[in-house]
Amino acid sequence: MDNEHKADNDSGGLVISDEVIASIALNAAKDVDGVAGFAARPPDVHSLLKIGDSPLKSVKVWSGENDIKLQIYIIIKENRKIPAVASEVQRSVKSAVQSMTSRVVTKVNVSIAGIDFKEQSVGQA
Repeated sequence: MDNEHKADNDSGGLVISDEVIASIALNAAKDVDGVAGFAARPPDVHSLLKIGDSPLKSVKVWSGENDIKLQIYIIIKENRKIPAVASEVQRSVKSAVQSMTSRVVTKVNVSIAGIDFKEQSVGQA
């Protein structure tokens, strides 16, 4: 199946949807120091058909027979080192998804969609 992960055994089956995997990825990434938020991914046919606020808005999930690949779109906080934040997001997302789904995550692509610059509280002309 394209949008769900199945595991069959003698007692029944287990289905993990892409939305659940995306939610796990977002929860893991939001706890990384330096992540300010998430951005909407570029639209594709699948995302255009979805209505509402789905976790798939900021995460693209590719599911294979035995592996998962993810693309996550983040906004980082100002004055942070982009490679360090992206690397930590990759590590955190991979660990969380593998731990909760028992599926191998082969790739986590991180796209920096923006930087959250705080407005200066000092009045400017």
